[in-house]
Amino acid sequence: MSNQIGYSGVVARFVGKAFVAFGFILGTYGLTEKQDAVMHAGLGLLVAGVVASAYGLFHWVRYRGVTAHGNRGERQ
Repeated sequence: MSNQIGYSGVVARFVGKAFVAFGFILGTYGLTEKQDAVMHAGLGLLVAGVVASAYGLFHWVRYRGVTAHGNRGERQ
């Protein structure tokens, strides 16, 4: 008996953290080198990272962590 385990919240939180870190590095580089395109790309990555982290947090709270797909929303 194998249950499918939902990891989309975990993946979203990891991708969010990676985007925030890379966006911060890219934005800092764009500011120091006076390159507006790089700075705007870094800010875009920061926003995407925050949104992905928020989705991961929502998913984690809504489904009580990593749960089997058949048990979503049910109390155990």
